[in-house]
Amino acid sequence: MSRPEINMKKEIIYIRAVTLICFLFGVLGIAAALITGSSSMMFDGMYSLVQSVFILLSGFVVRLIGRKDDEYYQFGYGAFEPFYIVLRTIVLLTMNSILARGAVVALLSGGRRVEATVALAFTAISIVGCLIVYVFLRHQAKVLHSPLLKAESRSWLNDTLISVSVLISFAVMAVLDHYGRSDIAAMIDPIITIMFALSLLPALLKQLISGVKDLLDAAPPKEVQERLDEVVSSYADRYGFKDYEIYSSKHGRTVSAMIHIILREDLSVRTIDGIRKAMLKDIISAWQWSDTDIVFTVDPSWIEYSVPVAGEEMFG
Repeated sequence: MSRPEINMKKEIIYIRAVTLICFLFGVLGIAAALITGSSSMMFDGMYSLVQSVFILLSGFVVRLIGRKDDEYYQFGYGAFEPFYIVLRTIVLLTMNSILARGAVVALLSGGRRVEATVALAFTAISIVGCLIVYVFLRHQAKVLHSPLLKAESRSWLNDTLISVSVLISFAVMAVLDHYGRSDIAAMIDPIITIMFALSLLPALLKQLISGVKDLLDAAPPKEVQERLDEVVSSYADRYGFKDYEIYSSKHGRTVSAMIHIILREDLSVRTIDGIRKAMLKDIISAWQWSDTDIVFTVDPSWIEYSVPVAGEEMFG
């Protein structure tokens, strides 16, 4: 079994495990919100519940990515990953907007009373649980080079920060109630809910932009492009290539590259195949989720007919 296949199996196992945890947190959070009358706890619970649904979809997406190309998707299923991330982000942005609007309405109508004492215990448990899951997923995302697990870890970090804010707000409410300032205490819960929505907005927008760029065949991050160039340039020095050009794009975790190499002299097909095999091995070692085509030629005049940008100014 190849390394990518082993990693995908691990991803699916982790996704299934955190799905159950997330679903339980969501149900308990919503139940606690109904008992306490807290919109901020409802925000927390709804966030976890929606997240659990998308975690299940994550497992399906991981399995899709692992499929080989077929007659329907002849370049594989890599684009499904950024599509999923964009869809998920749009849903979370919509949920944030709806809950924030409800909090604004509550604030304008005088606030909302909350049973702070009951909520404190649940919120403390939620913080510990979310933090543990976040740390675990973040570590595994780095080990497995998984954008999906990275996205999930961010969601759990958001959950942790939300729970911390809820805990602080409930503690402040309890103090204000103790000193007879229930009028001010009623304002805290909707204010915290609005702050949640605003605090999550930058991260969600950044994730949305990144996913859209992947869908639009944008170039991979600079460090990936530099690593590809390092691999190709090392072979250019070794075999005396006249010139080369790398075209690359990124779909989720998959980096697709087309490399045109201009040779100074004719080489045998066997020699060229040997160079190509060695280069592909080095590229996969640098980025295991790669889909690379390497074309050798001694006559670059045809290149302008195969790429969207004329090749003459590139290769002289």
